[in-house]
Amino acid sequence: MLQALAPEPPLRMPPSTPQHRPLFGALYIAVAMLLFACQDVVIKQASTELPVLQLLAVRTAMVTLMLVLTVSVIHPAAWRAANPWPLVLRGTLAFLAFSSYYLALAFIPLAEASAVYMSAPLFVTLLSIPLLGERVGRHRALAVLLGFVGVMIVINPGASLFRVESAVPLFSALCYALIPIITRKAGLREHALTMALYTTVPYLFWTLLVGAWVTFFTEQGDLSAATGVTENLTSAWQPVTREQLVALGIAALFFTGGLLSITEAYRIAAVSSLAPFEYSHLLWSTALGLIAFGDLPAVNTLVGGVLIVACGCYVAFREHQNRTL
Repeated sequence: MLQALAPEPPLRMPPSTPQHRPLFGALYIAVAMLLFACQDVVIKQASTELPVLQLLAVRTAMVTLMLVLTVSVIHPAAWRAANPWPLVLRGTLAFLAFSSYYLALAFIPLAEASAVYMSAPLFVTLLSIPLLGERVGRHRALAVLLGFVGVMIVINPGASLFRVESAVPLFSALCYALIPIITRKAGLREHALTMALYTTVPYLFWTLLVGAWVTFFTEQGDLSAATGVTENLTSAWQPVTREQLVALGIAALFFTGGLLSITEAYRIAAVSSLAPFEYSHLLWSTALGLIAFGDLPAVNTLVGGVLIVACGCYVAFREHQNRTL
């Protein structure tokens, strides 16, 4: 008990004591969602010229370099983590979530991918039962069920034009749902830069490892002939031009800013109070998809997206009520 009350060594403590500051947390989330949506546009555009796995390898290497330089100059103490293993797990989940999301993004509109991906807060509620031992009442259970009905409306699995790629963001959302829980728990002891660095390095490791596996142990295909996720994943890596490096550098800047913003958000505010603001990603994605690619969302995407957002916000509201009672 005394050990639990004893202060941490100064080197391992964040620069300030974490508090519940929902207003600043919401602002960080909104900025992060905008930056992530901007990055999505760059990645989607570049995926017509380079395999997604190669894009992520180059971009993540740039992000890692940016974070290493930032930590070295601004906060050298961030090299040390009080408990690195949850952060390594966070990086592995980020790799699974984002790589699958971007693979799907190469083939489906931004708004559609974002709408399915926004089911992550619903997964958070479901996972809180076995992982955190929380009880979910009938109101939240019904909202989660309706939210997944919205996901099915967006995916539209019974349609003749249904593509497996439309369902891939659902797997991304499942992986991503675990990240805020880890972030909030680890963030009570870690600096935002520490969390970002220890998350990005495993992300880069897995990207390069899977890339090596694709290069040496699979039959590589032609990107121009790729018609789905599997073909894109196993497409041969290609030389990167100067223009592509510049584009990926911009994507890396967007991702780094978004990563630091969302990490700081979940350090300083409760997950339940921030979840509704993550839905701003759907608004940004819809607007940017229309501007950059001329993608007008289909009716089922709009209807399903509204249902997902409404249910997610209600779940977050009920959770907030339960915590304040």
